[in-house]
Amino acid sequence: MSHRSMRPRVLSGLATMSAVILAAGVAACSSSGSSATSGTNSPSSSAMGKKTLVVESTPLSPLTQTFNPFSATSTGYTLHSTNLYYEPLFFFNILNPNQAPVPMLATAYSFSDGGKTLTLTTRSGVKWSDGKPFSAADVAFTFNLLAKNPALAQTGTPAPTSASATGPNTVVLNFAAPQAGNLYLIGTQAIVSQHVWQSVSNPATYPDANPVGTGPYVLDKFSPQGVLLKANPGYWNKSAVHVPEVDFPSYVSNTAAEQALESGQIDWAGNYITNVQNVFVAKDPAHNKVWYSNTPYMTPNNVVTLWLNVTRAPLTDPKVRQAISYAVDRKQLAAQGETGYELPATSSSGLLLPVDQSLLQDQYANDLPASGDAAKVASILSSDGYTKVNGKWTKNGKTIKFSVEDPIPFSDFWLDVQLVTAQLNKQGFDVKAQGIGNPTNWFTDQATGNFDSMIRWSNNGPTPYYYFYNWMDNATSAPLGKTAANNFGRFNNPQAQSALTRYVSSTDQAAQKEALNTLQGIMSTQVPVIPLLYGASWAEFSTRSYTGWPSQANPYADPGPNPIELEYVILHLRPTS
Repeated sequence: MSHRSMRPRVLSGLATMSAVILAAGVAACSSSGSSATSGTNSPSSSAMGKKTLVVESTPLSPLTQTFNPFSATSTGYTLHSTNLYYEPLFFFNILNPNQAPVPMLATAYSFSDGGKTLTLTTRSGVKWSDGKPFSAADVAFTFNLLAKNPALAQTGTPAPTSASATGPNTVVLNFAAPQAGNLYLIGTQAIVSQHVWQSVSNPATYPDANPVGTGPYVLDKFSPQGVLLKANPGYWNKSAVHVPEVDFPSYVSNTAAEQALESGQIDWAGNYITNVQNVFVAKDPAHNKVWYSNTPYMTPNNVVTLWLNVTRAPLTDPKVRQAISYAVDRKQLAAQGETGYELPATSSSGLLLPVDQSLLQDQYANDLPASGDAAKVASILSSDGYTKVNGKWTKNGKTIKFSVEDPIPFSDFWLDVQLVTAQLNKQGFDVKAQGIGNPTNWFTDQATGNFDSMIRWSNNGPTPYYYFYNWMDNATSAPLGKTAANNFGRFNNPQAQSALTRYVSSTDQAAQKEALNTLQGIMSTQVPVIPLLYGASWAEFSTRSYTGWPSQANPYADPGPNPIELEYVILHLRPTS
């Protein structure tokens, strides 16, 4: 995942679970000291490894000493290291959606009051890395921070109307609307300490240079060229930690990271690599691994789209957005931009196929031609009042002019941008490729709405709801210039908002499916984003020093160094010898 903050995707049984003690998960992560390896084939050895684990999730250079979990531009957030020090309430194995959430800082939950109230039992015996005790009050404090500062919800966690600790191990969250179908976003929220953060004047801009967390690692060394974390000696599940140090080096681009991976300097990477079989796997087939042994090598886990800023003309016009979609040659993007690792999107519904096939409405099946449809483009734009002038579609003297912005270091996306730009210009659009040198600037642009369009992955969750929520939820967007957690294109549609609310308010599968049907229709007709590809979970890893990685035989987590998975996977690793 060199450039993608994504989650694995499959259909879920999560929404139907209510009060749960999660017996399997408690065994996996109990405070009695048993290791977090439930369901793995890892050896039970408690020996600490000797080698530092080197992880590369995002090419970023230079690094700044910022680890604020509420800031989308902090180094920790961008490198996906956050949960190694700031843990969530639960871990969700989305490759097995019927598996109960694994307890981390919470051990049980129950909804009441029609889904508006969530009661959590928090884990006993946990300490912050400065030695202070963790309690339910810290969880309540974290959620009250979100309530007071909605922009802090970088993962889209719904903010409660109130959060209170009713005992040392019990916290009650009250929401304005039912959230019974939304445990994933609540449960994956990173928890911060009240005793440190209560004195922070502006939690959105606080650098958090030396984070105090409950996680298995603490900051050891920092430089602009790398972040080194060391094992937390006071971690509540210390027997699960077998990796002494985790290193996040700085790389200026995918290419630089790829070279380091190929030469054996990286243990776990999330990179797009051209010809991964020959340049990585074949160099050390006994140890160098990817998910599949043949094409496409990576497991798909999201929908890559062209995000559109619908506040900027001419992208304010749904017909223009539709026409752009039909002008794209997705087959070329898949073959050249992604060298076959990501397949062309086939449906305007926005669903990830074939994973979500059972939810797909018939009218949206295969309605996106793989190589585009110039006649359809002409039909849509002509009916919308456009005519060709000097080879460009024009209305009221103006062409369909916009830019596509992506970071140059994201080598595959940058090639996709150049391909899309050429495709659209050939069909009469007026499009410019806008390359950004530093990915941090791009992350800022997307959050503040300072772009025309961009190619971006979709954030995921256990059901397709989380795509639509990511693309359309106006409640987690923000005015232009302010930081949005989702819906970077500022799409505002009351029908979509109503459908999102209906979905998350219910655990009834029929009601949820009806809401998804509405959202598919809005995607197809209003086109807030344009589906391009079925995105890969970029994941390459080496078993030279550590074993216990996720695999097809043991899919306990998505294989990429993703924000949610990174801690859980590292807790499964054991030294090879």
